[in-house]
Amino acid sequence: MKNKRNLHIFTAAFMAFAFTACDSDDDNGSTPPGVNDEEVITDLVLTFENPDTQTSDTFTFSDPDGPSGEPPTKDAIILSPGAYILSISVLDASDPNNVEDLTPEIAEEEADEHQFFFELTDSAQDVIAIDYSDQDEDGNPIGQLTTWSVTAATSDSASVRVTLVHEPDKNAPGANEGILSNEIGGETDIEVDFQLTITE
Repeated sequence: MKNKRNLHIFTAAFMAFAFTACDSDDDNGSTPPGVNDEEVITDLVLTFENPDTQTSDTFTFSDPDGPSGEPPTKDAIILSPGAYILSISVLDASDPNNVEDLTPEIAEEEADEHQFFFELTDSAQDVIAIDYSDQDEDGNPIGQLTTWSVTAATSDSASVRVTLVHEPDKNAPGANEGILSNEIGGETDIEVDFQLTITE
């Protein structure tokens, strides 16, 4: 998914997020946003590991009480040039006494029904290349694991939008390259814009 310049569809200059739940296959559209019989996604945890330096950095989005409660918390992503392995954890922390890790369901049990997309804005498009590092049983990307090649510092207020799509058409044009378009279809499970800064 070499998307240095290609991930420009739906990019946004403002930091925003969409909070929703995985829809069941028989959903008739009457389920309120953020409520679902299957699961609710409240947190994304992004862990960047640098194999060369043997270090890791973690950045989190958290909205445990949903869009109608307190404002979410969100870390700004700050990296240096280098090669990274990004792993994403997906959590339901709506009950703080029983935080549920949804990652195995998304990346293993229902991998063919989920795909992460990463949309870079501004100078980040010129200095970062992202490649999928995982695939479902059909050989299509998932995006719970990706490799990031960061070549230089950003020169402006860049961002990356992380979108998890439920039941996308992975055979749609550009899907294997991580290009999010209307042809992908499906439902957005969660969408978060992270401020992204690459420092020398």
